[in-house]
Amino acid sequence: MSTGSTYNYWSNAHLLSERWIDQKLVSAIRLMLATAALLVVLMGPVEPNRYIALNLYTIYSAIFLILSITHRELVSPRLMHWLDAAWYLAIVALSGGSNSIFFTYFFFVILVASFGWGYSEGLGVTLVSAALFTIIGVFATPSPLELNQFLLRPIELLVLGFMISRWGGFKIKLRNRLNLLKDITVLSNGRFGIDRTITAILESLRAFYDADACLLLLSTRNRGEADYQMYRVRRDAYSTGAAPSTISAEAASLFLVPSPVHAVIHHKNGQGKTSCFDLNTRQSFVDHSAASDRVANALEATSYLSTPLQNRNQNVGRLYVIGGPERYDDSAIDFVLQLMDHVMPLIENIRLVDSFASYAAEEERRRIARDIHDSVIQPYVGLQLGIAALAQKLRTGNTDVVNNVEELFDLTSQELVELRRYVWGLKAGEERRDILLPAIERFVSRFSTVTGIKVNVRAKGKIEINDRLAAEVFQMVTEGLSNVRRHAICNDASVEIACNKRELLLHIRNPRPLINGNGGSDGIDSHDDHILFTPRSISERADLLGGETVVSIDKNFTVVRVAIPL
Repeated sequence: MSTGSTYNYWSNAHLLSERWIDQKLVSAIRLMLATAALLVVLMGPVEPNRYIALNLYTIYSAIFLILSITHRELVSPRLMHWLDAAWYLAIVALSGGSNSIFFTYFFFVILVASFGWGYSEGLGVTLVSAALFTIIGVFATPSPLELNQFLLRPIELLVLGFMISRWGGFKIKLRNRLNLLKDITVLSNGRFGIDRTITAILESLRAFYDADACLLLLSTRNRGEADYQMYRVRRDAYSTGAAPSTISAEAASLFLVPSPVHAVIHHKNGQGKTSCFDLNTRQSFVDHSAASDRVANALEATSYLSTPLQNRNQNVGRLYVIGGPERYDDSAIDFVLQLMDHVMPLIENIRLVDSFASYAAEEERRRIARDIHDSVIQPYVGLQLGIAALAQKLRTGNTDVVNNVEELFDLTSQELVELRRYVWGLKAGEERRDILLPAIERFVSRFSTVTGIKVNVRAKGKIEINDRLAAEVFQMVTEGLSNVRRHAICNDASVEIACNKRELLLHIRNPRPLINGNGGSDGIDSHDDHILFTPRSISERADLLGGETVVSIDKNFTVVRVAIPL
């Protein structure tokens, strides 16, 4: 499971849990309002129609409270406030029309719609409720009709409903923005590489605005010349995180308008309208130039939002949010600028990690080349010299060469084993990227020689992981075996590695010594058999990779189990 899908799973689970909590609260308040209305009616003269309506509404409220507690749905949650509005209209019609004491119950419906589903839903409920309340008031209010009270209540409903809707919509927008910031922080993981990370961030931004596409131009330098990398994600198009296309500064200049200090909102209607926002003066003005129209034609877009990208007070590119139903405004510019101010340092850090990882991989290749030269080529040079000496000995008539031949045979056998080991680790080429296993085996060989502890390394399946993740797992292995050397009283241990499409599994196992007939301490568990603690270094590395570490006792062995999602 990828990091993005893992995060989306937990994010959706969290939102689902929050929705059920809100539904329980709303259902409980609905029942309280229904019960209160019923008690108020019972205190006065009982009118059969009103009494029956409130009885039915109380039963209805109790049923939906039970359903919310048991996490069941009969109707969509988005229809519930409309059903409540219908109930309140009926109750108002049976209790005096515009004079009804239950008029204020409409504000409960508006609150639920606004803070649950946003500004548009809340405003829609407000307008419909005010209109129907006015119509019912005309026919259900007893004569004579008091015009001042009749008009005041719909106006009150409209004004206060509008304010509630605005605040509720702002709350929903703020929550969504915070979720997007959290999403982007989680997705910014250097182990997945710069291209995949940027693509995931752009897709999250596109989905947030329900835009048609997102385009990012990022400055880079190739041999002193300023080029640009172009990242683009589109609606209904699967993004693989492939390497972006590179365009020249001249080609990129079309999209780098109007200037590095201006954000742009373009809406193409009739003659077209472009609003520019000056980042220095914080002022907006209308741009009448044709540059924005040329950009819109190049993007094949009817609307877009464009902001410059800056890092350490230097202009490094430009971002476009293209199309979609969103009507972009100055608040959208402020949020996108804030978002990119948060993203740019993350991108720079991932670039540094990538460069360090590439440098480390290059150093590893150089080290392997040195090992082959010193451990394989040089011995065969010695073998060549030995054969030449043997030939010279035969030319002089000396036939006592049996010992010399046996020595050369032993030398070739040893070097053949060494050569096979290197070939086994390097021959895979494009099919394998398992630099991890050879590195662990080389370390284990030296470890066993120095400590006298025999370590058995086993691998299940192909260990196909990138060099950054391999470096982290290698450090976990060295730390685990270091714990065995320092704390365990044993002569052997084992390292098991397995890899599948979803996760990489690492097991470091060592036997538990017997002290007075009981299991003793090996440094990974405490002196008490029933108390285990997790090695901090291994656990921290696993946590940073999104994995987990578990220490357990398996028969007479202590096992450190590490699982890392891929």
